[in-house]
Amino acid sequence: MEVVLASHSYLAKGMYETVSLIMGEQTHLHYLTAYVEEGVDFKDQLVALTKSIKNEQIIFVSDVIGGSVNNELVNFVKSNCNYFLVSGMNLPFILELLTYTNELKNESVNQVIDNLKTTVDVGHAGLKVVELDDDPISEEDF
Repeated sequence: MEVVLASHSYLAKGMYETVSLIMGEQTHLHYLTAYVEEGVDFKDQLVALTKSIKNEQIIFVSDVIGGSVNNELVNFVKSNCNYFLVSGMNLPFILELLTYTNELKNESVNQVIDNLKTTVDVGHAGLKVVELDDDPISEEDF
């Protein structure tokens, strides 16, 4: 199972580097940055990357649902039943996904989707509103 992070900016690259710092190099993790270099077509990048990792299930993770990268991926993923797409990239989700990537290998499409839904719940759990009280946090609290 391969994981491809994709974003309109350098978010995917930054996420890739952060994950590598925390978990070490992940050989099945890739990233694509779209529309940051003039003359570099995002679809051409997708085709080249998927050719290099053909015959594998691929989970694409985009930054924002409805964004240009996500919309391009929707059309691209439709072309192959071994491709999956999750939108709303965040660090807790990516870490959880990579932890279980090897377990997802060779599962049926329905099993992969069920596992992705569970992993998305972990990403949601990582989103919290931090409410600060009136007392500022002092350095002594650390």
